[in-house]
Amino acid sequence: MMAAETAWDALAAEKYDAAQLAAYEERFRNSWAHAELRGARNFHQGFEHGMWAGMFNAGLATYTGGRAFGFIDKLPSKPGYEKMRKAGYKPPGSPRAKIDNVLTFDKLTDVYNSGTIHEEDQPCHLKVADTNICRDRCTVEYGNPCAYFCPAKVYEPLFEKNGDGKIDGRLQINFTNCVHCKTCDIADPYQIITWVPPQGGEGPVYIGM
Repeated sequence: MMAAETAWDALAAEKYDAAQLAAYEERFRNSWAHAELRGARNFHQGFEHGMWAGMFNAGLATYTGGRAFGFIDKLPSKPGYEKMRKAGYKPPGSPRAKIDNVLTFDKLTDVYNSGTIHEEDQPCHLKVADTNICRDRCTVEYGNPCAYFCPAKVYEPLFEKNGDGKIDGRLQINFTNCVHCKTCDIADPYQIITWVPPQGGEGPVYIGM
């Protein structure tokens, strides 16, 4: 709405320069949306040192307007993909939960339960700049993490070694499963995946909402 108001004012004034369009930033900074986001500015960084530190920080931030651990205005942060571990790394702690379809469910069951429905006959909205990187580098260096961090089994690496030891196959993208969390755009270690809105910006239909 704020962007539309700014665009309308620009059309009325027939001015489209940076000074005219800067009104959008001013509108946003004076809005409830900015206040709400600012209050959560240190939430993610607070979990850098574990769950208990993160929970403690989140609790204090509720009463201090978002200050980290009660007194730090802004903690430093870095992109999530920089924290991706190379293949072979085994994290400490307990193993992954087993799927019992009572308390824990497989990804496709969760997609069904989310009630996500897309128009099937449309262009894929997940743009992979170079799938050769997925096949030739990511398979070896990271073990195709997109197959694991995507909660909806959108990315399905169909790769295998041939008789010469080279990797053949393709990356299948089941884009109609997408629940639009943008994890792939954020966590991809090569930053070659770009999430864009589905056709016409219409997005999915969540029948349960």
